[in-house]
Amino acid sequence: MRPNVPARAHPLLVACAGSAFSQLDCRRLAEAASRIEDWDEVAALAERHGLAPLLYVQLRRAGLAIPPAARETLQALYLRHRRANQVRFQVLGQVLDAFEAAGIRALVLKGAALAHMIYPEPGLRPMRDLDLLVDRQEASRAQDALAGLGFRVSQLDPRHRPARHLAAAALDRDGLHISLEIHRQLANDYLGAISPDFERLYAERRPFPLGNRIAFALGHVDMLAHLCSHAVDILEPLRLIWVADIAGFVECLAAEIDWERMRHSHSGVFSALALLHFLAPLSDDVRRRSGLAIGAAPRGVGVEFDGWPRRSLAECRARGTRRAWADTFLPGEWWLRLYYGLGTRRSIFWTRWVRHPLHILSWPWRVLPGVRGWQAPAWYRWLFWRAWP
Repeated sequence: MRPNVPARAHPLLVACAGSAFSQLDCRRLAEAASRIEDWDEVAALAERHGLAPLLYVQLRRAGLAIPPAARETLQALYLRHRRANQVRFQVLGQVLDAFEAAGIRALVLKGAALAHMIYPEPGLRPMRDLDLLVDRQEASRAQDALAGLGFRVSQLDPRHRPARHLAAAALDRDGLHISLEIHRQLANDYLGAISPDFERLYAERRPFPLGNRIAFALGHVDMLAHLCSHAVDILEPLRLIWVADIAGFVECLAAEIDWERMRHSHSGVFSALALLHFLAPLSDDVRRRSGLAIGAAPRGVGVEFDGWPRRSLAECRARGTRRAWADTFLPGEWWLRLYYGLGTRRSIFWTRWVRHPLHILSWPWRVLPGVRGWQAPAWYRWLFWRAWP
């Protein structure tokens, strides 16, 4: 996804992410696989993007022969993630049981819910951690319940972590380090959307099976908005597993999503879908049901932002002033459209030459509050507040 992604491996991973939930395009997968020269590099890149289990299954489904060493590596990663998720979901079930006993309502976010809702098997969705959303009034009791299960619970410093995260917890089980984050606010801030009230989110929850119990995820509209919000970030590269999440969600649940409500409450999602379509093509059925207008492909599809603040100042200096300046202030068209919610049809002129530079210059406002005693002056806040997407 970033400019330094090996060009030969990238089409194979994109083909894998794009066809995981729609009809398998064996010819596209085979064509991309035929160009691979270093399969060890592909396996490492697939693992970095969270696609190793999916890639293994897709290659096997397509009947493609790959070097034995690469096949064994991908198979080992598939088995490792499957076992890791078994342990994670056992722990998650225990956490939800403890919450229920304490009268704490919780919604399962992101990968832990999607693994059971849209993936053919839960082990195909690798995860870094488990994420739960609780009512802010019940957050302290949720923290106590985790401590009672043996989790090491730590308060997050609000100066350095988003306010929506209340606490991080960790537990070692069966040789696996399990991280869990308690959220007290939903990160549906993509393009300025207001974080919804927990009562409304819980009232619209969707059940899914988790072992011997039923767990609850966000309603479809909020889930899709949350997935897009989580994927589009100036600080972190877009991982292809997030693209697979979004594409898979709309492919599997297109008939159940209230697209009209989505258009009124989260219009930026349509912009994101139109641009991600060029990585993971959406089916005609999804486009028809959603009324999604794709438009022409922008320049630089898949080439991401690679300047400051994603890269440190030291990294930027090492690259040289001219390149660092270009990477920071002149990113590719596709990324600009994705990050600022422009879709494929709106003019990019204002965003490229005014809004994005202001957005970059406003970053010290977000970074410096972590320094004790610093507060942005009123004129600084007034000048840059509209630059945030």
